[in-house]
Amino acid sequence: MKKFISLLILLAFCSTSISAQNLSSKEKKIIKSIEANNPEAISFLKKVVNINSGTMNPEGVKEVGMVFKDAFNNIDFQTSWIDMPPEMNRAGHLFAETSGNKGKKLLLIGHLDTVFEADSPFQEFKMVNESIAHAPGGNDMKGGNVIVLYALKALQENGLLKNAQIIVAFTGDEESTGKPLTISRKDLIEAAKRSDIALGFENSTGFNYATVARRGASGWKLEVEGKRAHSSGVFSDRVGAGAIFELSRILNEFYNKVKGEEYLTFNPGVILGGTFVNLDEMTSKGDAFGKSNVVAQTAVVKG
Repeated sequence: MKKFISLLILLAFCSTSISAQNLSSKEKKIIKSIEANNPEAISFLKKVVNINSGTMNPEGVKEVGMVFKDAFNNIDFQTSWIDMPPEMNRAGHLFAETSGNKGKKLLLIGHLDTVFEADSPFQEFKMVNESIAHAPGGNDMKGGNVIVLYALKALQENGLLKNAQIIVAFTGDEESTGKPLTISRKDLIEAAKRSDIALGFENSTGFNYATVARRGASGWKLEVEGKRAHSSGVFSDRVGAGAIFELSRILNEFYNKVKGEEYLTFNPGVILGGTFVNLDEMTSKGDAFGKSNVVAQTAVVKG
């Protein structure tokens, strides 16, 4: 089984530049399959990239999931689509599994959603040259999903999946996780409990590297209330600096205190300020109203 895992990792990083000098005859056959399937894999990547699957576009996420579902069915995986409750406003998850009963149990993880929503101007796969493409979600992480699919396809074509125990889990809400986690991550956790080894295929460190540890993450929200008044009174003891200035001061303090701390990052992702603000927590979108001659009454930032 260690040999099988090594083959899978090899396929994840393989290219036509891999030297055949130290490869076994079986490995050479697998590489040959990969090379033969490469044009098809690129076409497949283009197809799924050109379907918008921003996290807040559940229909698009599911459409991408169905394309992968058919592809996994074609290499003899048993597939299922797991819907999330409508009130969560998130798409479901795609699971594909083999029915083998030997060796280590593998969990291969990806996600179908991207940060590029339906209103993003970046929507299409375009080749820049013979080896580079610009593609919304191509790196994070439809490319990784395609690597999983075509690595397994190469193994299947060479008869190496007959007794393997593999679960592929492609979630639909990685970029903005559905709440509560007890629902949105229930199936992934159960799959992990049934597995011996988990491999994620999202590229985070560049080519030819594998990440063996990740940092934790948490979200935060800062709200500031100021005194609404004519701008001529700003900075006075009676009016103060207003909500936007005060929020900016706090963020700048965070920046100065946190910057340079090893492994620690602190990122404000969306900010609104003015007389009135409205931030939709579900979509991370909002609107603000204010006038340049009025001291800001409200400001909010999330990160």
